[in-house]
Amino acid sequence: MRDRSGWHEKLARQLRPAWPAAMTDYRPGQMLDTELGLYLLESINPERNAADAWTLLGGYPYGEAFGDVATDEQRQRIRRARHYLWDVRRRHEWRRSLEHYRTVPVELRGYELTDIDGLARQLTPSRAANRFEVYEELIDAAPPFAERAVPVATAGEYEFTVRDRRSSVVFPPELLTKMPTVQPHSLYQAAVGAGEPIEATWEQLEDAAREMDVAEVRSGNSPTWFRRLKRVRLLVRDDECDRYTRSTTLRIDRLLNMVGMVGAGKSTLRDILTYWAAKHAGRRVTLVVGDVAETLAITEQFTRLGITAAPVLGHSTRERNIERLHRRLATAGAESMLAHDHPGFAFLSSACPADALRGHHTRYALRIGEAPCHNLFPSDPPTEQDNGNAEAPRRKPKKPKRHTCPLWAGCPRHHGARALVDAQVWVATPASLVHSGVPVALHNEQIRYLELACRRSDLIIVDEADRVQMQLDSAFAPATTLVGRSPNSWLDEVTGHKINELARDGRIQLSQSDVDDWTNAVNTVSAAADRLYSLLISNPELRKWISEDYFSALTLHRLLIRDWFPEARTSEGISDGCADLDSLNRVNAVLDAFRDDPLRELTEPVDSDPETTSMVNKLVHLTLELFHAPRESTTRKRVKEILAELVGPDTVAGDELDQHTIRFEFTLVLAALHNRLDFMTILWPRVEAALNLENTSNVLSRRPPKDYEPIIPESPMGNILGFQFQPGDRNSDGDQSGELRFFRCNGVGRELLLTLPDIPASDNLPGPNVLLMSGTSWAGKSSRYHIHTDVGAILQPDQREVEAVLSTTFRTEFLYWPDTEQSEAIRLSGSPPERRRLALAQMLNQLALPDRGLIDSVSPLQAELDEIRYDDPDRARVLLLVGSYDEAKYAAEHLNSMTEWKGRVTQLISDDADLDDIWTPVVGSGTTNLLRRGEIATFRGEVLVAPLLAVERGHNIVLPTGKAAIGSVYFLARPHPRPDDISLAIQAINDWAIREIRGNSFRARATAAGTPDRAGVIFRSRAARQWHRFLTRRLAWSSLNDDEKEAFTWDQLVVIWQVIGRLVRGGVPARVVFVDAAFAPREAGFNAEDTAATSLLVSMQHVLEPYFDDESEMKPMDRSLVQALYEPLYRALQTRNRVLV
Repeated sequence: MRDRSGWHEKLARQLRPAWPAAMTDYRPGQMLDTELGLYLLESINPERNAADAWTLLGGYPYGEAFGDVATDEQRQRIRRARHYLWDVRRRHEWRRSLEHYRTVPVELRGYELTDIDGLARQLTPSRAANRFEVYEELIDAAPPFAERAVPVATAGEYEFTVRDRRSSVVFPPELLTKMPTVQPHSLYQAAVGAGEPIEATWEQLEDAAREMDVAEVRSGNSPTWFRRLKRVRLLVRDDECDRYTRSTTLRIDRLLNMVGMVGAGKSTLRDILTYWAAKHAGRRVTLVVGDVAETLAITEQFTRLGITAAPVLGHSTRERNIERLHRRLATAGAESMLAHDHPGFAFLSSACPADALRGHHTRYALRIGEAPCHNLFPSDPPTEQDNGNAEAPRRKPKKPKRHTCPLWAGCPRHHGARALVDAQVWVATPASLVHSGVPVALHNEQIRYLELACRRSDLIIVDEADRVQMQLDSAFAPATTLVGRSPNSWLDEVTGHKINELARDGRIQLSQSDVDDWTNAVNTVSAAADRLYSLLISNPELRKWISEDYFSALTLHRLLIRDWFPEARTSEGISDGCADLDSLNRVNAVLDAFRDDPLRELTEPVDSDPETTSMVNKLVHLTLELFHAPRESTTRKRVKEILAELVGPDTVAGDELDQHTIRFEFTLVLAALHNRLDFMTILWPRVEAALNLENTSNVLSRRPPKDYEPIIPESPMGNILGFQFQPGDRNSDGDQSGELRFFRCNGVGRELLLTLPDIPASDNLPGPNVLLMSGTSWAGKSSRYHIHTDVGAILQPDQREVEAVLSTTFRTEFLYWPDTEQSEAIRLSGSPPERRRLALAQMLNQLALPDRGLIDSVSPLQAELDEIRYDDPDRARVLLLVGSYDEAKYAAEHLNSMTEWKGRVTQLISDDADLDDIWTPVVGSGTTNLLRRGEIATFRGEVLVAPLLAVERGHNIVLPTGKAAIGSVYFLARPHPRPDDISLAIQAINDWAIREIRGNSFRARATAAGTPDRAGVIFRSRAARQWHRFLTRRLAWSSLNDDEKEAFTWDQLVVIWQVIGRLVRGGVPARVVFVDAAFAPREAGFNAEDTAATSLLVSMQHVLEPYFDDESEMKPMDRSLVQALYEPLYRALQTRNRVLV
């Protein structure tokens, strides 16, 4: 986080003595920000109008499009200015700032501005005369970090708060003398390689692999590194030949997007390259991997190989990660927690030495979230009154200052944070890098680990980069179904968890003020949601009004004001010559103040206007009353009366009054819900431990850090937050409910991935070289997985392995409901919830049970195992894929209930699932075997039942020889995103924006608009229309247009190919069976041949076909790329068995 306002003071102190007393809503610091924006615009192009400046601050290349920005120096100035001016990057805020600026007395201003759509002319001010030199220094030098100085406690007694009770601890001096000195990170020093490219020959990598094998033998492990690398071939982009050609040198210069067919050896190369870079090139490396389990495993691996490595782990998720590690060890066979031994516990310690110094009077040990690492306060020394001198003058006590625990330097809990300082290799997840901050005990500067990694790393390797892209989109645009049908209802999940936790401990947790406040907020949000649903279910017109687009209390109030004062609004905003203007401004002021805190009465006048304050308080009292009033009470009458008082009795009357009353009531309750929802998410980290919220979805509490807002582009339609109501199906009585979704868009998160090499540029430091690795990061028109940068290298396995993988077979094996005249195919995907489980049971019966009427008959599933065993006995295993963990549980239990399969079935469970009665079942005991996702690589049973998306990425299931352990996969469900998943719309709008600015049309459209300001308005308008389309479209295949079907096909193609990738590791073919009739509905129903418009399988073949046709219009480079990545998939689709009439 940069200090964006500290520079104000030396200029503002010269302006304050002459500042007009009436200008309370526009202060000297805001004026200086406005002038900094004007100065930036002037330095880029002095001929641009003041209104154009905002287009430089949002992260979109309007300056390049108009030819104003052409040099790296100009880009650097803009990059630095964005750190100071990110809160005026929106057009509305910038124009409002300019309007305020024009009202400042000219003798205080640095610019003459007669019209915000005109030029700003620099003046020579008498006060703060050196302001322009300050502005130049700001955008010509590195923005300073915000600092937070927390001194280290010394010997003596200190206090801290635990569950609303004060606790004390005494640090003896003899203990503190033994503490080591804390070594900070070198924030202002360039990385060892000073930004020079990373270049390694294949021979060097092979030598490194041999060294790694020697180290593995010393540790008692099998030496496989050299053998695994030997099977990998490197192809690099050759623009002259227009194809990818063999190379023996791997060069990473700033950014390299490397792809490889699933199973090509990307993880092998990742680890060998890291070892070589750290040990032989002396470089520092950061690895970005999928989850904490993999983070700990890779850290242990490099430590075993003699490389100093440390994980980057978030503090708020420590308890969850400890529990997950214990669960995995328990599932793996450890009989008790005392037998749990894993190197990862060194980085997940929950021990607190200060807790041991609290003395014997304490009844309970500190929970993980209660340790006073940076929250110690000196105990108050006794006053003279305390010593018996009652007549001594009373002094106002000084506000106590927070201190850091003096044991931090040796505390086992912070071992990981200290180890990161000197580690050659960091291993992290995207979330731990983006969200976690460097502890204040290391240095005062506030900085996130991602920015620090970019400053200190010579190489950052991002594994599964396409998945990371999706995670970054979600990180900067958290969204969820707030209220809906169980189990997809976040608020109901949180409310139920809260009730259970309070009941478990007799509500003792409410003794903590934070828990009490948070619980009240949850209750208020729940009550508000119920009130909103009551209004929505009983008012079709209201449903229609809010379902047209996303909404918030602010947007709905604007719609109401537009209806109340139609003549006061124009296409350009508010009309100055309208008689209703004063009334409009008054209503605006009232509603703005009300939304700031809808449930708290104002005690200070709003803008010194007691009438506005009185009306705001009436709305507050009315809103509180609405929460508790019966539906038929007089409260509804009071809503009408207060509405008439707010806007005037003649403004809304007649038939419109009832309609506007309902709408106004809805906005009042919505404002309260929004306010308390924000309060809930803010308090979440402070009550997480007390209420065991670690395993409850915290998607809304993880706000995107503001540190990155100056780095990434803002959302193309503007950074917005709001709700969306998606109407559901009508019930038998004709009533209609729906789902209430919430989202907060704070930027195009995926751009952070491609911006990594440039992040340190603002500080005049070289950036890291970045290697993006994935098997599917080139994915055509996919809005989720395709990374918008050229592929520079391809990894391929040995040709013999490629030939083997090309033997992969696809077949459809559709099943049919018994006793149906028209042979209705069983379809799991798209089935109503009440029929879905019945369909799954019928599928399993037909697959797993033999025909009892035939002697010695075997079931299709047993026959599949027998065929695999005949071809390759080591791989006689089958993977059954369903839609969710709940379905996996049901399917596994259903199979296990059959005599033929009892004890032979393993159910994949999430890392967070609780096991009530058993740690690890005995195979053959008749109990369903349970396997955690983090331990999936250890699967050695016969049948594994798993959710489709749980095995899409990450942990491979391989034999000691390196071959895939599973021979066949059955798709019982077709991959399809949840209809209520707003992240699809977020990914789609981000993909649209990136394709726009990287395409050829952005410049042409911008220049056609005439000015940057106008170009920005038009782009925002187009983006808003796209956002509306993405947000409201139905995701049913038949409802998508052609472009959306192609994008959807690429999305699902990636999912299916990644799953199959688990079965082709080590260069072996897979047997793939599609059971769900949704894959090819016409074929399954014996109706006709499916087309790309009706079948996902045919559509997948259709989008790949042009890349395997030498006569197509596809670029030769793209053809060679797709053939390298997807040829086995395409060939299998071509040759799949069809059952046609």
